[in-house]
Amino acid sequence: MIQRQRLFIAPLIIAGLIASSQAFVSPASSISNIQSTHQVVRNIQTRLYEQDDKKASVQLSTPSLPTEFTPTSVLDYILSLLTSDLSSIILGSIGILLALSNRLSAIDYEATLIQSNQAADMGMQSRMDLLAVFSAGAVLLNGVSKLDITSVVAETVDLNGVLLDNVMYNPDYSKSKEIDWTLESVQKATPAKCSAVLIYDNDTWKIVAMKGIVAGNYNQFWNGVNVSTPILDRFLKNEVEGKKETYLPTLQALPGKAEFVYLPQNTQGVLMVPMSLQVDGQNKKAALVLGSDTAKSFTPRDVAWCQVLASRLADTWSP
Repeated sequence: MIQRQRLFIAPLIIAGLIASSQAFVSPASSISNIQSTHQVVRNIQTRLYEQDDKKASVQLSTPSLPTEFTPTSVLDYILSLLTSDLSSIILGSIGILLALSNRLSAIDYEATLIQSNQAADMGMQSRMDLLAVFSAGAVLLNGVSKLDITSVVAETVDLNGVLLDNVMYNPDYSKSKEIDWTLESVQKATPAKCSAVLIYDNDTWKIVAMKGIVAGNYNQFWNGVNVSTPILDRFLKNEVEGKKETYLPTLQALPGKAEFVYLPQNTQGVLMVPMSLQVDGQNKKAALVLGSDTAKSFTPRDVAWCQVLASRLADTWSP
């Protein structure tokens, strides 16, 4: 037999709808008013992981008590408490649990027949439970979306290779001040620990210049990279793929790491930026390849900066 518990669930629906409206209200004006009377936010930091200087954390915010208990400050405190991420997570979780318990307790599992009036009550109860779950879920989602999450910084490794303090050139190509400046700039301004300029010539990728920590046998690849290079070969395809950079943030987890034989074997991340060169009236493809000693170390700003450097090199360098 279906129990009529609409009076129990109705306040939960109303409270959920009111609380979920905080997701659609701009907090800028309310926060500025609150901050004018007292310090609002007190960060509560929960350590999820900590090892040396590498740690992941989640920051929750709750309002601090007002210094002066005036009607305005008390109202601001209540509003800031309701709109804080911690309150949203707690209220949303409680709401979902109450809706679930109400749903389970509203059904008579021993009933064998359902009368017409009981079927109508079941349909109404189901609709109310759905509204309650949606409302509580909106509150919970709003709180989770406000969390300030800091991910774990990947471990830095010592690259196994040979350190080239100066730019080392392929004997088949002349030295270039543009390449010197580009390779030095990327290693000073980005997480790159090894850098190389490659050009596609005579149906193979050839290393033009290298700097930083490279493979010990790097000079064996002056005549061409003697392995399959499907990742670099993407730059030889259509104009769309040939102009977009390729970023491998966790190289060691990919089978494509076998392609980068000229970089240290334990290189953690690789960024490849394509270049289009005009040589004797012909269009040739080239690439700026950067390796790092830390996985996921290149930020969007680093990628954009490397794109600018590669574009400048393509405009000024003539092999």
